[in-house]
Formats: sequence, C-alpha cells, structure tokens
Amino acid sequence: MAVVVLASAGHAPGVTTTALGLALAWPRPVLLVDADRTPTQAVLAGYLRGEHPGQHGLGRLLQALRERRDVEQVLDRETIELPPLLGTAEPARFLPGFPHPGVVGLFASAWPELMAALAARDGDVLIDAGRIGADGLPTAVTQQADLVLVVTRTSLVALAGLRLYLSGLAEASAETALVLIGSGMPYGRGEVQDQFATTIAAEVPHVPAHAAVLSDGAPPPRRFVDSAYFRGLRMAAESISGRLDATRELIGACR
Repeated sequence: MAVVVLASAGHAPGVTTTALGLALAWPRPVLLVDADRTPTQAVLAGYLRGEHPGQHGLGRLLQALRERRDVEQVLDRETIELPPLLGTAEPARFLPGFPHPGVVGLFASAWPELMAALAARDGDVLIDAGRIGADGLPTAVTQQADLVLVVTRTSLVALAGLRLYLSGLAEASAETALVLIGSGMPYGRGEVQDQFATTIAAEVPHVPAHAAVLSDGAPPPRRFVDSAYFRGLRMAAESISGRLDATRELIGACR
C-alpha cells in the first residue's frame, strides 16, 4: 500500500509517540517500524511496558540478509503485535528497532532491501526514523517513501531547527509535509505554512499527560480514545491516509 516516514529536526517533539499514536489510530491494517538510528527501544519500554522483543526486529533482518535470505519472506515473522487501545479495532504490528547502537552502522547497506520489502507488503507502513541528523536520512528511506512527515513543535526554537534541515530533506524526498504538535504554541498553522511554504499534513494536540499513555505506558484515563488528544491522533491518521489515497488515485496506481 503506502510507506510513510516520520522524522524530526531535533528538540524531541515526540516523533515516536506520534508514530505510535498514528499506528493505533490508523483506519486500516498498518505496520509500525522502529528505524531510529539512535536506538532507545522507547515503544518496548513505554507502551509495551518493558516487553522484551526476543529475537524479533532489525537485528534479525540484518542476519537474514547476511545469510542471503529474502527479507520480504522473513519480514512479517520479525514483527510483534501492538496491543490495541480499548475502542480501536484495526490491527497494528510493530517491527522492533536496533538491539544495540553498534548494529546501526552495520545496517547501512541493508536499507534498500528493507525498504523494498516494506513497500511490497500488504498494508500501510509507518516508519519512525527519529532525528534527521547531520547526514540526513538514509537515501533508500527517503527515495522509497510515499510521504516523509517532519514532526515539529511550533515554538521558535523548534522552527529554527526545522529550517536547518527541511530544505535538504525536501530535495531528497518525493513528497514532504509537516505534522504540528501543539499548533498555536505560539505559532499557528497559517504562520508555519507561510514561513516554510510546506504542506501541513496534520496537527496533534500537545497534551503531555495523555501522551504519556503512549510514551511511558501510563494507565489510560477513562474514555481515553474519546479524549481530545486521541481524537486529534485519529483525525491526523485519517487526514494522512486520505492524502495517500488521493495521491494513488491521481497517478492511477495501487501500491
């Protein structure tokens, strides 16, 4: 179907939390991939409350490549289930990230095959790529993605950092857009769009206490999926997936 990459220019705007929230709110089956090149295992330690991935994840895929096995054939076996929130129905899977920082450099030549396998599977894919970094995202990641979303807060500090990285990322990607966390804190959607001449794909409310359900595994409050925070995630997921559908219809292709 479609491959969407989420990344940030820095200042920890909540890329992983947003990617996880979008996966849980996605309107159809989806795979969330932890491809952060600064490994933190945040989903495993937070939302999954310390669950050990066993042998699953990018480390095992690298081993499969070294053994000359087809990544597309072993990919789904390396994923685990994301427990749904009460009130959500669509199934979501999770591909754990790098088991150790030392594996990141070894994975450099594996990005093209991983991205090809992700693009070929049934269902949509959301990739948490973490910070863009001084060297940018891996070329295969930006070239194979249908959409690259840069997650940012709307403070002057966050937007100043965004300006340093956005133009280079836009040149390397087929399509780039922004996801605003806490629009109007203090700059609003229109002001950001005017300054960067970039599409705003979605906005997510800044509600730290509710975001902690995803980032830290905090107990969800009553009627969490009906909260303004999760409604924002659901609207963002519908907006982004609708954007992907419109693009496919426009070019007359189906991933």
